Amino acid sequence: MWSWRFDGPATFLGCEIMFRLLAVLTLVAVIGCALVSAQDPAAVKWDAYKLCLTATRQTPQSAYEPCKAYLEKYSSDGSRQREFVQNWVAAYEKMQPYVQFLQNLVSEDPKASWLVYEPDLHIEIPQTSQNEGAIQVEISRSFGDANEESMLKKAEAVYSSPSKMIEEVLKHVTYLAQDAPPKEMAPLWGMRGNDSIQETSVLTTRAVRYYYDLAMAAKINPHLPTGFTALHIGLKYDATIKHQDQYSHNKETFTNVYLVDLTLKWSFTCGGLCGMGFTRNKLVVLDNNGNIVAMYLDAPVNSESWVS
Repeated sequence: MWSWRFDGPATFLGCEIMFRLLAVLTLVAVIGCALVSAQDPAAVKWDAYKLCLTATRQTPQSAYEPCKAYLEKYSSDGSRQREFVQNWVAAYEKMQPYVQFLQNLVSEDPKASWLVYEPDLHIEIPQTSQNEGAIQVEISRSFGDANEESMLKKAEAVYSSPSKMIEEVLKHVTYLAQDAPPKEMAPLWGMRGNDSIQETSVLTTRAVRYYYDLAMAAKINPHLPTGFTALHIGLKYDATIKHQDQYSHNKETFTNVYLVDLTLKWSFTCGGLCGMGFTRNKLVVLDNNGNIVAMYLDAPVNSESWVS
């Protein structure tokens, strides 16, 4: 059984000195281990890789410099880590002309979460109903007068803000770089999905025209340039504009506005286990002067799609 005896100040002082000595020795040991770890080439290399990897996943807009530095420092390394970094940097550099294009887009309101892309105002979306055969296309655009038609076209030309598009590009940079450079510079409205067909993320004039042209091409020749044969295509687009004395969405309320409701349904079948489809919706609110005041992409269907 342990027992303690206190022999006065001298004993207490001796214990205090002992404890301080142990604390100093412990601190020295910790610092020594840290210095050894910091000087370990493998640990330094791994830390540099993690810095690059974390940036590509969390802040891709600032990942280029640490990733480029990793490649320059470990130029002779043949690891899988270096291969990943090399592929990411190459994709980033390949997509820079497109990123620069997006950066140069000017929004009516720099603080807005949307962009009206003027060239889309000159793209025609034909009103049509073709419901016979394997290729079925139905496009309906409803408006009351020329003023409403003009506002409807403007709403159809609304994209996400340039900063949001750049964020999406860098988030998927290695995937998008497979098709770079794009055939034409235009705002981002979707990405290549199943069966090499674009899948819409933001419903726009350009998106509708893409699926319409694809359906018309399949009518002429079902063997598409994508390499797939269209057995069935379904395209339905509904666009309406209505005046609202008062309109509320989530916690926002507007008075004396116009509400544009756009819905696109697309289905493509090229075999028993070959096909894809989705529904996309976009709501745009305009004031009485035709200015965009809000855009909503929060419909549940916007996060859903199917493949076969």
